[in-house]
Amino acid sequence: MTVVACSICSIELAFLMDASTKTDSNAWNEMRNFVSDVVRGYNISPTCVRVAIIRYSNGADAPIQLNFYNNVNSLIQAIGQIQLLSGGSNLATALDLLRSQVFASNIVRSNTVKIAVIVTDQLQSSSQITTAANSVKLDGITIVGVAIMAPGRSVDVGFFSNIVSNRWLIQVNSYNRLISAARNTIVTQYACFPYTTTPAPRSS
Repeated sequence: MTVVACSICSIELAFLMDASTKTDSNAWNEMRNFVSDVVRGYNISPTCVRVAIIRYSNGADAPIQLNFYNNVNSLIQAIGQIQLLSGGSNLATALDLLRSQVFASNIVRSNTVKIAVIVTDQLQSSSQITTAANSVKLDGITIVGVAIMAPGRSVDVGFFSNIVSNRWLIQVNSYNRLISAARNTIVTQYACFPYTTTPAPRSS
């Protein structure tokens, strides 16, 4: 029996997974395991918590969208089948896809909390990413970051802290530390209490 750590419903939850080329052969598997373990902490159903997965490298796609799976077991099985893309790491494309398709106004339920969790091992400062992240937050989406500080990879932590909401960034020093060091923080602290669902006012 799955113990649900987050009892709050009305959550639309998206994971933006960096599927760029990895130097660690087990990296992608560890990232999928992490996302699956986080998902287990929610009551997955059409009327409670819905989950989408965006994977990105040079481009981005959404192999799992909010209305695809109605229970946690089928969702986790599908996450385990998502393949690595390889190539570069372009977070801006994933953020744009999040706004334009995955969290589009005709897709998300009304009066729901919208949360996006970025899981990356490769991120450098970019004005394009900053612009995309600001647009996401202006749409009322809370951004949480998970930075994997693995050998041979590079994450600009200062930049990452600035693009997430409220500097909600978790750092882990290896892929196999994702579950033990980041999972509970995501579920119980950053993605399981009532946020405002009112978008921030847009500047004129």
